[in-house]
Amino acid sequence: MANHMYFGFGRNIVILSIVSFLNDIGGETIKRTIPLFLANVLGVKTSIIGLIEGIGEATPQLLQPLAGLLSDKTQKRKPLILVGQLFRTSMLFLSVAVSWPQVLLFRFLDRTGKGVANAPRDALISISSEGHAGRSFGLNRAMDNAGAVVGMAGAAMIILLFGNGAVRMTEGIFRMIVLLAALPLFISLVLLVLFLRDIPVVHHHPRWVLHNRLGNTYYRFLLFSFLFTLGNSSDAFLILKGQGAGLTLWQIFLLLAGYSLVSSISGLPLSNLSDRIGRKKLLVAGWLLYAFVYILFAQSTSVWMIVGLFLLYGVYYGCTEGVAKALVSDVVDKEHQGTAYGVYNMVVGLTLLPASVIAGFLWQTVGPAAAFSFGAGTAFIAALGLMFFL
Repeated sequence: MANHMYFGFGRNIVILSIVSFLNDIGGETIKRTIPLFLANVLGVKTSIIGLIEGIGEATPQLLQPLAGLLSDKTQKRKPLILVGQLFRTSMLFLSVAVSWPQVLLFRFLDRTGKGVANAPRDALISISSEGHAGRSFGLNRAMDNAGAVVGMAGAAMIILLFGNGAVRMTEGIFRMIVLLAALPLFISLVLLVLFLRDIPVVHHHPRWVLHNRLGNTYYRFLLFSFLFTLGNSSDAFLILKGQGAGLTLWQIFLLLAGYSLVSSISGLPLSNLSDRIGRKKLLVAGWLLYAFVYILFAQSTSVWMIVGLFLLYGVYYGCTEGVAKALVSDVVDKEHQGTAYGVYNMVVGLTLLPASVIAGFLWQTVGPAAAFSFGAGTAFIAALGLMFFL
């Protein structure tokens, strides 16, 4: 079957990018709203928020290697992507949650969907990219962040129109945001069913084993990614930092839209640049930028400084999101890419649990500056490792 081209991209890449756009209108908006709902409405401590964020992000990632390996073995990526999308629609049930264990459950189901779908999706993007992995992953990440812009701006409008100038999250605003944000998740499911197509790859090694076929470069990159992620705690702490500095609720969502816009605008050209100059330079620059931003977050109390740091944080995402995925595509052969993306996503996802728990503990026992300083330190060490040993 011919791989139809749209705006210079294959159909699968365009469809998966539109789905990422729609998923982030809903999923990312709800995700950013949850910490404020937990803190402002349910009165949950930051250590519990860190635990919920960590479990929600990390534990379903155990499914990533299995889903990737299964997609490599069967050469069927689409069914797993569909199952994952179906799980993601469970976010709708957050509209009736009244306790933090319920929030954790629905967050877990949504992340389980992501755990099932992401490795097969990344492998399908790589296989469909035809030698332009940076550009293809750049489009996917740019659309993903553009969806977050729309979602956050929509949430800010809801707060302005119906929140009566609310400074803190209320139960009514939270449920309204969840109900409106859930619709794009269902539209994504329909698009995947109707338009996504599998692309088989010639399979030379049918054995279900993990071995050195993924390559030493891949495993070194995995090690440095683990170290970086150990300090890459949930963005929930950035949101709480902004609220602590005096930002109102609608301003926080507008600021989240702003940093997602920066990520979206910068992501495609920077990922495209990595096709020409290599991935390593951009990843090192992105991780060093993260360390710089987190050091300043540790010290900042000014609203305007926090606004500037949020926007700079968006450049870090633009430098790294698509480029990291493209690097995996470079160093692992196509028939094992489902497995490679599954293991990579699992390592990063699982490490988010200790990262968020450590940050929550440091915030609660020492102070916010300690949480951000720890993240900056691990990012700096990981960047040096990437620079000298990859």
